[in-house]
Amino acid sequence: MPHHSNLNDALTVLDDKLRSLSALTKANAFLVDIMREDRALLEELDAPAARAMLMDRACAAFGQEAGEAADPDVLEVLATALTEGQTAEIIPFPTERRH
Repeated sequence: MPHHSNLNDALTVLDDKLRSLSALTKANAFLVDIMREDRALLEELDAPAARAMLMDRACAAFGQEAGEAADPDVLEVLATALTEGQTAEIIPFPTERRH
């Protein structure tokens, strides 16, 4: 019986990790899509306005107003990522291939 309990505990932990990974993946895809679609607008906005715009769109896509598409885990990831003071340094992809 203890083996069964350990297996259930392990599966619960794995399920939680997969749920977190799924939320991170959806959040990243959401941000990449917005950056593709609204790059010009985002470049014109200052940081607080850009964060506010992204959070408004995140609430529409994943909040209660999204209905069946609501995903509070993704919304939480985005809210954390869009908190003022969070920064990210973008590492550019190489432009030429080395042989």
